[in-house]
Amino acid sequence: MTLEYRIQVAEGLTPVELEIGTYVIKNKEQVADMTIVELAEYTHVSKSSVHRFCKKLGFEGFNDLKVAAVKDLANQRENQDIINVNYPFERSDGPLVIADKLANLYKTAIQDTRNYIDPFYIQQIVSLLHRARVIDIYTHGHNLNAAENFKDKMNTFGRKVNCPTNYYEQSLTALAAREGHVALILSYSGKATFIEKIAKKLSSQNIPMIIIGKSGCNKYPEYIQHVLYISGKEKLRNRISQFSSHIAMQYILDVLFSCIYNKDRTENIAYLKKVIDFMDDRSVADDE
Repeated sequence: MTLEYRIQVAEGLTPVELEIGTYVIKNKEQVADMTIVELAEYTHVSKSSVHRFCKKLGFEGFNDLKVAAVKDLANQRENQDIINVNYPFERSDGPLVIADKLANLYKTAIQDTRNYIDPFYIQQIVSLLHRARVIDIYTHGHNLNAAENFKDKMNTFGRKVNCPTNYYEQSLTALAAREGHVALILSYSGKATFIEKIAKKLSSQNIPMIIIGKSGCNKYPEYIQHVLYISGKEKLRNRISQFSSHIAMQYILDVLFSCIYNKDRTENIAYLKKVIDFMDDRSVADDE
């Protein structure tokens, strides 16, 4: 059981303890060499708060948490040694070997992305998107697949999402953005050539912006206020395809969708039941 999973399933964690957990997840290598007093100082809490946090995770004390951190680091290094995210399979690999290697790659990409999620910060992003009248997604290339999927999911409970598919449409969408719009920019590297022009225009119109990509993707912090990170082990050119970045982007968008959906879960379920016959004209039973 990883530290991330222990924290996820632990019951009754206070906001202070959740902050300790976020710090531990992001700094496992440093935590493995810390004393309990040092962790308390770095997280600005008391020694007793750290001890209670360890107990709620099922550990006898802080030393057990450190052992778990070391084990997690060892497993991560083992996975990194095994998985080549840029060339995840060999010429001699058969279908089942390729299937297993891709499954392992996807699992690692998702877990890496999960490790970047700060529960408090992502709630701020979710609240921003939930309040938006319109969400405009700016991206290109293979990220359009994930963007269109997010748009489709949001449309199923009546939320307006625009996903322009070319530079001309992006320009028109940016020009039309008004109060109540929020922009999602999808770019693994942050180096896509459309970003600067679009970000400048949206900033001049006071449109909130969120960029999703690997660490360091926000090349324009003077315009773009919010960043969500995904797994960033994939090279930009020396690769077979975007296996890792695609699944990571799809995963974080699915997390955002699910959190937004849960904000009005009862109303959204009622909406879907009301319109499902119009959306889907197949003759099927509810249990099919």
